[in-house]
Amino acid sequence: MLDGLRTALLDPATAAAASHPSGSSRHGVKVTHMDELDQVAARHFRDTQAAAISVSGRSLPLLYKLVSSLVAPPHRQALLVVDLDGRFDATRLTCGVDDLRHVYVQRPAHSSPEHLRVLVADADSFMLYDAAAQASRPRQWWGTIVLGGLGAGDIMAGWRGWLRVDRDQVQAFALGMSADEALAQRNARQEAVDAAGWAAASPWGGFVFHEG
Repeated sequence: MLDGLRTALLDPATAAAASHPSGSSRHGVKVTHMDELDQVAARHFRDTQAAAISVSGRSLPLLYKLVSSLVAPPHRQALLVVDLDGRFDATRLTCGVDDLRHVYVQRPAHSSPEHLRVLVADADSFMLYDAAAQASRPRQWWGTIVLGGLGAGDIMAGWRGWLRVDRDQVQAFALGMSADEALAQRNARQEAVDAAGWAAASPWGGFVFHEG
């Protein structure tokens, strides 16, 4: 079973039983409740029959937004993040503290493909039977996100993902602008970069999102 996972107190208002995993899928793909992402994933599945969402580039902002949404109202689900890179920062999640406690994070000491597959395969059993997950049992079990590896998980973030995330484009400095003029606009430009959000792109479509 999985060791060292986050445990939590459960908001008694949550109702959906974890013994009925949210693994409801739309067009063969696990539903993320991010409509634009679900549409892109459905088109990818239609062409490739591959159900997993595989993300490359600067994937963390998308994962933070997705995890925050899945565990917060109205979805109130529980999920596992397998963090092979040690880069997942739970303080970046925007959900409330009570919901944050239903995000289980595992940082395995070994990350071979075989061990990763075992971790993901054991996740459902952990949620249903392990005492460490008892508090989240009344919630729907959404699934597993793997950061830093490919080959297992409902969502995988690695260097070869088919959905690439980068900063959304910001208009460049005008041609002929002097160094002094560019310096004077530096703060305004940084604000524009911060406000621009993120762009997810793939051969099956894309979308722009903001992390918060």
